Amino acid sequence: MATKDLHEELLKLIAPKELTSNFDLKDIIEKKDSIIILFEEKSDRVPDELLGKEVIMDGFVNNLDLQTFPLKDKTVYFAVRRRRWKERNTTGKSYSNTYDLHEKGMKTTKEFGAFLKEELGLQPAEYNKFWDSLRH
Repeated sequence: MATKDLHEELLKLIAPKELTSNFDLKDIIEKKDSIIILFEEKSDRVPDELLGKEVIMDGFVNNLDLQTFPLKDKTVYFAVRRRRWKERNTTGKSYSNTYDLHEKGMKTTKEFGAFLKEELGLQPAEYNKFWDSLRH
């Protein structure tokens, strides 16, 4: 199996499908206590409102940082960058896609948020305090 295929298979094991199918892995930053995995929306994901029109990319919307399951005894975050688009030769409104990556009010992946609530009965901030107490 080619190295690229192995990377994609490994990524599919740790990231939700909606993330891996709509975003490209751009970087992995390992810090002392955390790992940040940076994803950028694929350049062919033009919003439905602009389909069939001539469009240009208009930057990115604010990053969405989602906490997920820990790896190597470190807190893991997916930093998600969504593109902003507009119709070419207009000064009008910009558009971006929305994805169902997290539960409302939680900055975790859906899977991790469900685990925290159902299995541990914790909110992310409570879990992080608990996790820090185990590591130090």
